[in-house]
Amino acid sequence: MERTCNRCGTCCSYMADVFGIMEQTGPFDYRIQYLITGVQQIVTIDPDKKEIFSSNTIHDKRPLACPFLRLDTEGLAMCTVHETRPDLCRMYFCGR
Repeated sequence: MERTCNRCGTCCSYMADVFGIMEQTGPFDYRIQYLITGVQQIVTIDPDKKEIFSSNTIHDKRPLACPFLRLDTEGLAMCTVHETRPDLCRMYFCGR
């Protein structure tokens, strides 16, 4: 059965307890760490999402959201590091 994302953002709304930004390593590059395991990884803001990444208003409504989750102009959630997102995010399967 094929499932599609409805971009509600629920899956990423509590990921701040899972991932933390350790440091910014370049203009749009960040070293993150799985807070439970200590495993680190570099993620890069997708080229087409650099502008939306500068807006951080989602964290007013969802303070525990992944640090890379943003809302577009229509209020739909998007991952700004989708191309380099962590393996855990790649494995997630929404049951909604």
